[in-house]
Amino acid sequence: EDVFQIWEKGTAPQLSYSEPTDVQYTQINFVDMPNAVQSEISVVNTSNLKMTDKEYFAALLANQILGGGGEGRLFLNLREKHGWTYGSYSSIGSGKYTSKFRATASVRNTVTDSAIVEILNEIKRMRTDLVSSEDLSNAKAKYIGNFVMQIEKPETVAFYALNKETQNLPDDFYENYIKNINAVTTQDIQKAANKYFLADNLRIVVVGKATDVATALEKSSIPVMYFDRFGNKVEKSVIKN
Repeated sequence: EDVFQIWEKGTAPQLSYSEPTDVQYTQINFVDMPNAVQSEISVVNTSNLKMTDKEYFAALLANQILGGGGEGRLFLNLREKHGWTYGSYSSIGSGKYTSKFRATASVRNTVTDSAIVEILNEIKRMRTDLVSSEDLSNAKAKYIGNFVMQIEKPETVAFYALNKETQNLPDDFYENYIKNINAVTTQDIQKAANKYFLADNLRIVVVGKATDVATALEKSSIPVMYFDRFGNKVEKSVIKN
């Protein structure tokens, strides 16, 4: 108080910007890195998930099952089954502002097209098939275990208090956290996946070596567009062979 009492309250700047939108159709956005020995793949769509949404906990668990760690479907497919990558994961953001769902992998150039197919297959499977009771139970146990461990840290308690204020959460949000996790059903998982993991409006960003990767990508059924490293659209002829 002694240090800051002379400060006067200021007026926060009012900023406005257009809400980000998804692409009109699923497409590959390729960025050429001529020296790359592997491809960085990021499958993305926007997410307007709020912590107050009724699907919030189901969306968290759906992401956990898809790609939340070494037991996630993406990891088991691309790493354990095929050996294409050291790891493949997914994440979903939430908050007052538009965020994103993202599934990622770093793979050898020669399997870039195949890895994209498998990532899309796993996303589709989350949307079309009910997850097993075992998968759901494991995801719940992981989330609850992490929650219990985190609340022992003072910084986590402070962060949760901040969330209550900034995200307009009810006072009992964290008191009921475990109960709400346990209440999620396999049907809830499928509904959340269909709402937050898109099928037809995905932007597939690939950063890799065009001379090794582009031809195979163009043989797929997904349109390919080329960009420079600054995000400017370019013609394929600009890509150096």
